[in-house]
Amino acid sequence: MVVETLEPVLDRLIEVFGLTVCHGKGDLSHYGVPYREPPPYQAAFFKQHGVTGALLPIGDDFLELIAPLRADTPAARYLARRGEGGYMVITETDDTGTFQARASREGVRLAGTADYPTYHEVQMDPRDIGGAILSFSMQREGRPFDGGWFPAGADWQARRAPGWEAIASATLTVAEPDRTAARWSSLIGAPVAPDADRGTAIRLDKGMIRFEPAPGAGGRLTAIGLAGPAFGAAYDRAKLDERLQNKCFQNGRAIRIAGLTFEEASSWR
Repeated sequence: MVVETLEPVLDRLIEVFGLTVCHGKGDLSHYGVPYREPPPYQAAFFKQHGVTGALLPIGDDFLELIAPLRADTPAARYLARRGEGGYMVITETDDTGTFQARASREGVRLAGTADYPTYHEVQMDPRDIGGAILSFSMQREGRPFDGGWFPAGADWQARRAPGWEAIASATLTVAEPDRTAARWSSLIGAPVAPDADRGTAIRLDKGMIRFEPAPGAGGRLTAIGLAGPAFGAAYDRAKLDERLQNKCFQNGRAIRIAGLTFEEASSWR
């Protein structure tokens, strides 16, 4: 998610979903995360992009918030055009080179990269693929998918909130869902399939990416599906929160905060 100011949205997510901050950019000691100076290469990246941020574990997945610190940054420009909400889908892979080579062959530009000793990330430019930034990320230490995740810090597993299993889905609303899904499919290397009454989807090894029509829309990440028994209590808290009434939750089991809809997911496998 990209938001105007980090703390108010972070506080709302913690209040409603019972989540815990595990790591981030800047001083998050207020959330129980001891402040540590980032390594020089990461500090340079933060300064270049001019953002602060925080991650919240959801099972073995993460919800990341960023907020701009300056007006002359991509995040600030995006907020000026589109407002708060979803803006990036981040996936873990065992080899970013495969996906970077596909992007090069297909003429897809990179929106950004992170090249650290322990972590590598390539971000596909939404101007070329539609919908949102698509990121492929790889741990350079340990084994792929062993629970290590550099952006989340070393002790994120101890800060997982109970009752949450996974981010089961990411939903993009776009003007041409079939065309956008085909573009994402070619980069991911997984087929597009019908998704009941909700357009089309690409199934990953874990979870899925959905593509739904929104005529005339520029396209963006509009919803994520959360799996876990804690959703019911979160929904009840949202209904009782006067600040969320009529604007931050929708019909059915869904909650809307800062431009992103959080849907209840019955399954993620």
